[in-house]
Amino acid sequence: MNGKLKEFLLKIITITVALILILFFTNLWIIKPLINIKTIYKNDFKSDIKSYTFKEKENIKIDWKDANKYVGKYVITEGLIVSSYNNGKVCYLNFHKDYKNYLSLIIFSSAFKKFPLNPEKYYLGKKVRAEGRIKVYNERLEIILESSDQIKVMQ
Repeated sequence: MNGKLKEFLLKIITITVALILILFFTNLWIIKPLINIKTIYKNDFKSDIKSYTFKEKENIKIDWKDANKYVGKYVITEGLIVSSYNNGKVCYLNFHKDYKNYLSLIIFSSAFKKFPLNPEKYYLGKKVRAEGRIKVYNERLEIILESSDQIKVMQ
């Protein structure tokens, strides 16, 4: 029996040492590198948020007729919505009848619920103040409105 007990204890000790080594090297080779990667990307993400927020705060006040000079900038502009169109997927609010050559405000269907019902009718004929980043899409100037906080009807 004494020999069997020694053999049993030797197996227990061997298994325990093997498990300790597996846990040690798992921590060293897998867990710590993953934590470092997470930290690196987390820090990069935070810096992206800070720079994006800073860009959002530019708030340059412009005349909508000069929008082509401010592509990529976050601006505030005011004007009368003289034409509009809603195809069910996108609502276009235009400051000029020649919408292809002047700034338009764009609302995608995914954001419709954040705006008054039938935004193409609600804003038509009203003077509005809008804010957002000016982009060019299909050679047209636009500000994408993602929230009703970006557009206010002026009295």
